[in-house]
Amino acid sequence: MRGFLKRLLGFISSPSHQQGNKSVEEFAGKTCHPNHRLNSVEIQFLTLLEGKRANDPSVLGWWCAFNNIDGPKTINKLCTSNYLTVADYKFTVRKGTIPVLKAFLTKHGLSTRGKKDDLVNRIIENICESKCLEHFTQSYWAFTPKALALLHAREIKAQEEYRRIVDLIRKGSYDALKNKLYPNKNEHWGTEDTFCETIDFLMKHGFEGFGLSEEIQRNVSSFVAARAVDYSSRGYSTCTQDISNYLRTEKLGFEALKLPDSLMKCAKENDIGSQDDIYNIYIQFIIDRARAIAELNEYRRLGIKKIRVDALACRECERSTADKVYNINKAPLLPHNWNCQCIYESVL
Repeated sequence: MRGFLKRLLGFISSPSHQQGNKSVEEFAGKTCHPNHRLNSVEIQFLTLLEGKRANDPSVLGWWCAFNNIDGPKTINKLCTSNYLTVADYKFTVRKGTIPVLKAFLTKHGLSTRGKKDDLVNRIIENICESKCLEHFTQSYWAFTPKALALLHAREIKAQEEYRRIVDLIRKGSYDALKNKLYPNKNEHWGTEDTFCETIDFLMKHGFEGFGLSEEIQRNVSSFVAARAVDYSSRGYSTCTQDISNYLRTEKLGFEALKLPDSLMKCAKENDIGSQDDIYNIYIQFIIDRARAIAELNEYRRLGIKKIRVDALACRECERSTADKVYNINKAPLLPHNWNCQCIYESVL
């Protein structure tokens, strides 16, 4: 492991790298195995490495520890299998901060006006690669064409699987979906009764008051429901994009929908102007609300009479609300507001 890091760091700082940013495949030499297959954990690790520092021996150490893999050994495998390389100098320039970019431009007698993209383009267009590499010495990991092809194929497969999940939700086949996502009943919260109840709430109450027909409302909510119960699925921003694409097929747009007044007020107070960001807030809120209601119902089924609201992890709510005990039938619904991250705890 140390030997690989030593060779890797030597490669990054070598004259050949400074001059031409040659790929790690050349560095690996005869050890390259272009057809070496990766397992799912290695592919996940690969997706996280893009843009990370190539000369950082502890890169993603927390992730490696959590998944019980040897980080440097896995990076070695990714490099020698031609999935990972060192990014070219243009990428390194783009990673520079605005003060660093301006200082470099000033040194070469160039204008420092404009936004960051303007500064980066001015450097790339007017200053040669060797001078850039002398100044921007940090190196970063990048995907090879082989890695991009692999990830593209996995993305297509993931999209197809995502559509199948959405179809099951729209058909009301919640139990079939639960068994599909979590076949081992002891592995995940999603195997509990809250799974179906979370979906059911979202399908009934998602996007209420947005001025949509009942059918469109349910179809839009199905994307949110899929995100709510499948932790391996896409994030909130992709969920927003799926909703946007669907609304376009119905000749509707985000800007035409009616938003809750409190959500618009929250966006204004936090200086949020992007429609995507506003909908990300709503999606996270409605998912958390669905889970909270399902969790309360599960507590009732277990015979729990009292609960408390834990606000210690919430940036919005006062810590004084933490540890306050409520009768389960009179507990305030969470989240308290659009940015609330409070959770329920049972009181035995």
